[in-house]
Amino acid sequence: MPEGVEFTEAPDAPRNQITLRIIAQDPSVTGDDGTILTAAVKIPWSRMEDGPRGARFHVVDFDASTGRYVKHPGLPNDDAFADAADRVLETDYGFHAQQVYAAASRTLATFESALGRRLSWGFNGHHLHLVPHAFAEANAYYASEDRALLFGYVPAIAGRPTYTCLSYDVVVHETTHAVLDGLRSRFLEPGLPDQAGFHEGFADIVALLSVFSMRPVVEQCLGRADKAGRIERRQVEPAQLRSGVLAGVAEQIGQVLTQGRGALRRSAMHPPPADWADLPQFQEPHRRGEVLVAVVLDLLIDIWVKRLEPLLAPEETNVATLDRVRAAEEGARAASQLLTMLIRGLDYLPPVEFEFGDLLDAVLLADAEVVPDDDLGYRDILVDRFEKAGIHRPRNSVTDVLDAEVAPHYLGFNFAALRSDRDEIFRFLWQNALRLGIATKYFTSIESVRPSQRIAPDGLIVVETVATYVQLLDVSAEELEEITELNIPDDLDPETPLQLLGGGTLVFDQFGRLKLHIHKDLDDWRRQLRRVEYLHRTGRSDRSKRLGFSDGAARGQAFAELHNTELNSGEAW
Repeated sequence: MPEGVEFTEAPDAPRNQITLRIIAQDPSVTGDDGTILTAAVKIPWSRMEDGPRGARFHVVDFDASTGRYVKHPGLPNDDAFADAADRVLETDYGFHAQQVYAAASRTLATFESALGRRLSWGFNGHHLHLVPHAFAEANAYYASEDRALLFGYVPAIAGRPTYTCLSYDVVVHETTHAVLDGLRSRFLEPGLPDQAGFHEGFADIVALLSVFSMRPVVEQCLGRADKAGRIERRQVEPAQLRSGVLAGVAEQIGQVLTQGRGALRRSAMHPPPADWADLPQFQEPHRRGEVLVAVVLDLLIDIWVKRLEPLLAPEETNVATLDRVRAAEEGARAASQLLTMLIRGLDYLPPVEFEFGDLLDAVLLADAEVVPDDDLGYRDILVDRFEKAGIHRPRNSVTDVLDAEVAPHYLGFNFAALRSDRDEIFRFLWQNALRLGIATKYFTSIESVRPSQRIAPDGLIVVETVATYVQLLDVSAEELEEITELNIPDDLDPETPLQLLGGGTLVFDQFGRLKLHIHKDLDDWRRQLRRVEYLHRTGRSDRSKRLGFSDGAARGQAFAELHNTELNSGEAW
């Protein structure tokens, strides 16, 4: 390089990550200095274009209520809002674009890190569109047909406007819906009540734990420290942690919609009653999802307290001896670890007919593969908390193929193809159907084949291939009664068309050997009848009066219906 010429990095020079400032929860949550609580987060680097538009996300700042469209420049490597004042963060549409892009990108990165691979969206395309000011309405939702996350806002009446795009937990919640749609698209189809509740509950869980994983937020949750930065033991007691600032989500929007009553989630302060599964109000997806949220919040507190025990002074000591930063670090680590455990379990879920016990089973199976020795007892805590909520591992739904009496045969199969090719997986399934207990008289389709490389705590890499298959059977209600010799509901028209689902997940090791078969058999007739009864009782038929095909709403608008502000449950963003 000639003397006196300085090298200037190109705007799109590759790097692993960039650091951006975001609002850590929402503008109503402030730090010790009274200003909006923010955090500097790292997100994967991407070559940027105006929008901003990267490899996976494209911000489209179009307001359908006013017709206004703004194209913002691509995100810089150096954060332009690092020192911006609160008023700028609240009003600058450029920062709003940065907020939704960074929060969505961080969420996707969390899933990809836990699952050990790149993830695809549930629609045909590579960009998920982020619309920060989509409409003048206090709502936000994922619309798969639009390939977009749509964030509404409440125009200023007696104060400043309220933007859902500035609530970090709302952005994470909606991004999680999009990720889950790519991982288990059949979970949007009519199923048992746990299935819709899972989408809402898991999205809340990811939002809450993502917020908890940021140390500055956890510090505020713990309360003020003394001049030396220390806090008292009572500030980390379970009851105090439960009632902290993160007891609910979307506080700012909750204030708008509920006339000051605050957060919309009751999960943290009011766990569901023991008989929740029999109560009518818990048939509604958001209320049912709160059951999972309550269980996970209890888990977080248990793990956090367990990590704090070595740092605490004797119980009879009341002096402030615990460093707040250190306590917050342990909370953030507990949240990150728990979130990783839960996300890893997604690969081990069946592709259809989800029930809450399936999540418990899947998390335990996945964690045992990566961490065989549970020295800290996290899996025991997990089982205990789920069982206290009345959620148990399902029976006879998992086959440990490596220990089976009759092993599958692999003659004539291409191991490389078994890691990537749906047709090769189908051939394997067909040749081993009898050994795996799969009935081949039903229509069967391989829906996905996905590789996974996860890093265990000891540094070893766990390599797997996860494939899913789905089976379908279309019958009338009368035919189902004849097949099963079980009674259909008296008020169900015998001619009503029904679609029944079954399927399973196949987990292969690094050598191409099948080790786990996680299945929901189509000919489990009692489960099928439960599903039909539930769909009929709750009126979830399509426009042709069929059950099990769709619930009548356009698939891409499923989450708009769930997040409708007129829901009797009072749940909305």
